[in-house]
Amino acid sequence: MKITFEEAVYGCSKDITLDINDTCPSCNGKGGFHEETCPKCHGSGTITTEQRTILGSFMTKTTCPSCGGLGKSYKETCARCSGRGYTKSRKTISVNVPSGIDNGNRLRISGKGEPGQNGGPNGDLYLEFIVDEHRFYQRDENDIYLEVPLTITEAILGCKKEIPTIQGNVTLTIPSGSESGDKHRLKGKGIENTTTKRIGDMYVVLKVLTPKKLSRDQKKLLEQLSNTDLTDSEIKNFDKFVKNNKR
Repeated sequence: MKITFEEAVYGCSKDITLDINDTCPSCNGKGGFHEETCPKCHGSGTITTEQRTILGSFMTKTTCPSCGGLGKSYKETCARCSGRGYTKSRKTISVNVPSGIDNGNRLRISGKGEPGQNGGPNGDLYLEFIVDEHRFYQRDENDIYLEVPLTITEAILGCKKEIPTIQGNVTLTIPSGSESGDKHRLKGKGIENTTTKRIGDMYVVLKVLTPKKLSRDQKKLLEQLSNTDLTDSEIKNFDKFVKNNKR
């Protein structure tokens, strides 16, 4: 079953249509009418044969070919199912998908499979889920990762950023001097898995964007900034390495 990211996170109700073998309503899955004990095996379901060899006699039991091992037969074969005990049918089943379902998870629906032989109980239906990817969120089990773009000034000066979580928007304080790859954890803002009773976290990953186009005023401001001393110890150490590396 293919579901959206939101349907997997919050849970949903879905209707599915299946073509399955269903218990024949005419004979109730028996395959015939007027039941009687099989005259060939006398109700045992097996036929015993004796084989004589030079090493002695061997007794062999095989499934009765007349009743197929049932030990009973029917005077009248069901015309609707031709004695099979089941008929093809199309059914619509409502499925409640629990919140927190992940890609590849399976859900067992008891008694919604095909009928057992000779009027036996129905089997189970197993659904395997395929969850669509989200445009912005990335999921790791119950945790959610969100990449948040920042301007250079927001990264340098710090800012307050509105973050969309699956429970609604929250405000996150971005400290000054932030860099691409910096990670902030929002506890309990991940996915609530009703099966495991666990709630994940959200991780905000910063991405500082360098502008590709600047206005004349923006260029002047950056040129003024470049004339100030912005070098820190990491830049100084690298410049020293470059200078010493000259041949």
